[in-house]
Amino acid sequence: MQVLASNEHSSFDDLDLEAVKKIACEIMMLEKIPDNAELSLVFCDDDTIKDLNNNYRGKNEPTDVLSFPMPQNKFDNFEPETILLGDIVISLDTALRQANELKHSLITEITFLLIHGILHLIGFDHINEEERKVMLGRESDLFKKLNLNSKTKEAKISASTVIGRTESFA
Repeated sequence: MQVLASNEHSSFDDLDLEAVKKIACEIMMLEKIPDNAELSLVFCDDDTIKDLNNNYRGKNEPTDVLSFPMPQNKFDNFEPETILLGDIVISLDTALRQANELKHSLITEITFLLIHGILHLIGFDHINEEERKVMLGRESDLFKKLNLNSKTKEAKISASTVIGRTESFA
């Protein structure tokens, strides 16, 4: 698996892109995404994500995460060596506000946003109540598995926090 990550936010120079890429790879492995998959991550500010949200979703406001899946059937005539999963854009401004409101770290919030974004790329959605419940359940399961696999104290979070966080995606 390959994760390409870019930090386009000038105020977050200390964001550990290597750690974020490892988290994204672990989520992809847990979801059994093929080894030849490629994911692109961009971290930006609220102004940038607001423009994207307006252009692609008609919502003239910042959001925390946007996912842009890559259509896999575009090149049916040959088998690609790399499966382009798509792009995830995360606003670090919004992620930090949400982390502060929920009283956890920025990396924990980014982890939730990565889970949410990757699930969107592989077909999950929350347009109706039934889809929302399925997606929330999967988000919670993935975070718990990541939490169990974590070797750092920082990533350890209680189940009630996981459920509370995933509910806020509704």
